[in-house]
Amino acid sequence: MRRKRHPSLRPPGEDAAKCDRAVKALDLRIAGATYRQIAAQLNVSEKTAYYDVQDELGRLDKVREDKAERLRELEGGRLDALQVALAPGIRNGDPRAIATAVRLMERRAKLFGLDAPTEISGPNGSPLPVITTVVHQLVPDT
Repeated sequence: MRRKRHPSLRPPGEDAAKCDRAVKALDLRIAGATYRQIAAQLNVSEKTAYYDVQDELGRLDKVREDKAERLRELEGGRLDALQVALAPGIRNGDPRAIATAVRLMERRAKLFGLDAPTEISGPNGSPLPVITTVVHQLVPDT
């Protein structure tokens, strides 16, 4: 009895050929070709030309995101090492070490997007300020 092949499995080389075609399609699009022109040059439908360009753009976006995440990891590690180096000074109450540690914490918060936004977009895309009012209430000792 012959086993059925899973529909998503492609013959060897087919994915490589599609990837190569997508790169060519994106190059043509960057050069100013229309999807119709790309389709004609690559012997595919306009729809396939469009999807090839979009797939390649998505792949490039993913590569860029992966690189940015790796850079954040590296920078986070560097901040960790600096924080460890400052620890003795912080424990001894050295004002310079404490101030430097605070700056490191601010940098970490910025790097990892930990701080709340100071602006949000309004309905027409224009920025709206975020009002951050902190209310302190004294709780009586009982």
